[in-house]
Amino acid sequence: MAKKKVQKKVQRTQKKEPARADKKYLGVQTLVLFILFQLVSLLTVVVSGRGKAYLYMMIPLVIITYGGWFFVRKMRADTPFFLDVAMLLTFGTMIQCMLLKEDTVPKSLLIIYVLSAVMALVAGFLYKRCSFIASANGTALLIVVSIVLYLATLVLGAAVGGGVRNWISVGGMSIQPSEFNKIIYVLVMAGLLCTKDHPGKKRIWASIFVTLVNLGFLGIQGEFGTFLLILCTFLCLIFLFVPDIKVFASIFSILVAAGAAVAACCVSLLKITGGSSNFGPMQFILNQVQKIVNRFAVWLDPNIDPQGASYQILQARKALLNSNLFGSDTTTPLSNPTNDMVFPALTERCGLLIALTVCILFGLLLIRGTRIYFHCQDRYHQAVCAGLCFQLILQSFIIIGGSIGMFPLTGITLPLISRGGTSLMATFIILAVILVISAGTLWNGRRDYSSYDSKLQKARAVYPKRVSSVRNRNRRRTRVDDTRES
Repeated sequence: MAKKKVQKKVQRTQKKEPARADKKYLGVQTLVLFILFQLVSLLTVVVSGRGKAYLYMMIPLVIITYGGWFFVRKMRADTPFFLDVAMLLTFGTMIQCMLLKEDTVPKSLLIIYVLSAVMALVAGFLYKRCSFIASANGTALLIVVSIVLYLATLVLGAAVGGGVRNWISVGGMSIQPSEFNKIIYVLVMAGLLCTKDHPGKKRIWASIFVTLVNLGFLGIQGEFGTFLLILCTFLCLIFLFVPDIKVFASIFSILVAAGAAVAACCVSLLKITGGSSNFGPMQFILNQVQKIVNRFAVWLDPNIDPQGASYQILQARKALLNSNLFGSDTTTPLSNPTNDMVFPALTERCGLLIALTVCILFGLLLIRGTRIYFHCQDRYHQAVCAGLCFQLILQSFIIIGGSIGMFPLTGITLPLISRGGTSLMATFIILAVILVISAGTLWNGRRDYSSYDSKLQKARAVYPKRVSSVRNRNRRRTRVDDTRES
């Protein structure tokens, strides 16, 4: 009997050893391929004459990629998702170095990378440990923080881009709070809609109110790109996490009707007033409406103002036409090549092959994010994953489509490719949270009613008449037997 047991153990170990060896081999093979990929990107930048800048940027890039690889493997998070992110970040570092005016140390970009990595670590740790954000008090606190950030932007914000107050200067650095409010919005919506299996009318109305508050502040600031992201995220979460499809159909039809009515009113207002008014608030509204109208007019006919509003779109088209499969020697002057127009700049300098690879990598991020969403066992984490991943991919689609002329251009950045400081920090936080969710070892996002039940039982034992009177009164008001349903 003892010999049989020993033989069985030996057979089990022999079966397990090849699997472990395969896993180690696959991990080493992936790392070797990624090292070769980074060496090829280094050679590409050296040929363009910015090798010194890229060598300095290799320090934080290597720490982020291989340090992130270590944490991902240790947490058993989704490794292919992280590899896609690392490749996109390498492409972003490469193009940002190639767009530098001089081959010097990019100090500001180094600082942005370090701060982004630190914030990602902190955000991932807090999300993994802090279940408070899914509670009612946590959701309320997040709403308050979001409103405070919006108010601080309106009061302390600096005017950028035609009088739009959307930046706050802190310690010599400019921060755009709306980038962080996108993340807070997803957490708030998850807390309202997904801490119960069937969100009631109160929760749906609360989510609508929170969305309107966010859209109102963003409209005042002139952040129409973020406005579109929040609106589409709201529709996505309502569609996925409200069981009754009639709710989504009603909200969508109301939004379409309201959008058409607002557009008609705005056009009529411009015709009546001529685009100017002596009343301050009215002039502010007219300026915002005129800005949106100009974007659509320039998109439909870029030749309408070739030296003004249409300049960057026409230059982007020139950059796309000058590009070939492996890059071009020409450098078309773009108005904002490191942020809004980074995709045409990438296509012209690196070629259509790398531009297509970037688009494929964003598509792979969507596929891996969808896989993480379906593997979540908890509605709350499903909502957070769906909302953040949807924002990331939609933002990429909007800015790439806008820069190549598919639809009107909006002032948002291309995640992991553009230079934007606050945007890159927010992107790192989003990716860290998604990777933590993909690890699967998380707290339960459902509300815990055990303490509520124990308190209610004690109250029934001590004050039976008072509890029954309150219950009957609630039944008469709501006509619902379960007083916990909302």
